[in-house]
Amino acid sequence: MSRLEVPLTHRRFSATGDLVVRAELALAIKTKRGDWEDVTFLVDSGTEMTTMPAADAKNRGVSIPLRPIPRLTLHGLEVRSGTLRVRIPGMDATEYSFPCYFLGDPDDRPESPSNVLGLTGVIDQIRLIFDGTASALTPRGVLVIEKLR
Repeated sequence: MSRLEVPLTHRRFSATGDLVVRAELALAIKTKRGDWEDVTFLVDSGTEMTTMPAADAKNRGVSIPLRPIPRLTLHGLEVRSGTLRVRIPGMDATEYSFPCYFLGDPDDRPESPSNVLGLTGVIDQIRLIFDGTASALTPRGVLVIEKLR
């Protein structure tokens, strides 16, 4: 079984002084040219669908649907429903297909949400474990990624 541990990151929330923890994962995304481009995603176990700004996807050469889904918006942005072909750097060369909502106008550069890795179509292919056990190298713990098949 292929497995990877990624340190959880943290920052101090300036308004309250709270220490907040997050998991980020680099995914190698397949472009229309067949190249692989590393893109960082916030791993969010509370998010149903993986999302990526459509403009970023277009600029990276990722295939996205031409037309948005009528009457569907997320964060006030139009939605294009598609897929990402990805590999996970640090694991074996398995290629995964994750459903993804591409948000916003691909020809516009508005303030848009970051890349988020959600659960749908992901957790049936890889296991994501948030392990808060501290060590000298990982004071906030790790995100464990395991290949299921």
